[in-house]
Amino acid sequence: MGLFDKIFGTNDKIRVQFIDNFNGQTIGVSEMTANQLPETFSVETTMHIQDNDWNVEEAIPVNSADFVKTKSLILKMRKVEKMNPNDIWFTTPTISNEFPQTTTKTTETEFDIFIHEDDYRQKEFLNMSSLSQVQEEFNDIKEIWTNHSKKSEDYTLFKNCHVRKIIGSPNLRINFKELQTLLKCHSVGQVIINGEVLVNGFAFKTNNTTYFGALLDETVIELCIAQWNDNTKNEILKINKTFNLLFVNWYHCDLIEND
Repeated sequence: MGLFDKIFGTNDKIRVQFIDNFNGQTIGVSEMTANQLPETFSVETTMHIQDNDWNVEEAIPVNSADFVKTKSLILKMRKVEKMNPNDIWFTTPTISNEFPQTTTKTTETEFDIFIHEDDYRQKEFLNMSSLSQVQEEFNDIKEIWTNHSKKSEDYTLFKNCHVRKIIGSPNLRINFKELQTLLKCHSVGQVIINGEVLVNGFAFKTNNTTYFGALLDETVIELCIAQWNDNTKNEILKINKTFNLLFVNWYHCDLIEND
């Protein structure tokens, strides 16, 4: 026997009035035992009523000690609106299967760059040996552009999103100091993804381009572009030629190889 049963007996009922907080109308009134109700509504509470889920936005009174005494409880609720899967659209046709590893930011650098996790590895350098896998990934991305996209006023939306699983990790082997010398960039910043720092990440800027990536000791194992302009292609070609790489813009299925 529970505490409430010992004190008040099993036949004591609490009158509960359920109110739709959207329009103020009463959904229904029910008599319930204390054991059917939570001890407090001070934490987020969801109840299932009339085949729908409702969030309790306000309870009068909040705690069971009070509504057990008064035998009265008012719950102001709002229906949980379930999203129709057919209404879900993506803003990018593809994302990387490898998620960025992040950690809490603890230090300051000369500059930080901020990217969304969906933009991770969207414009990246890869080894030349990845060319055949790139073409395979392109086929799936182009299929989404052709059959699962629609044009909005300002941008394109996608019904499906291709997760790149074939390409895997870049596994580049670029000497970090050589890359800095090639691009004449020696001030290194941090990469902030959703408020946290990319583990072993780095960022630097030229006059045209903002680069970021990840290091293993002094070796660049990932190299991506965050921002660029019309002159960036010359830098890309220089990097490709020096380190025998290719560059991929996954969003548009663009590929830049060595000339």
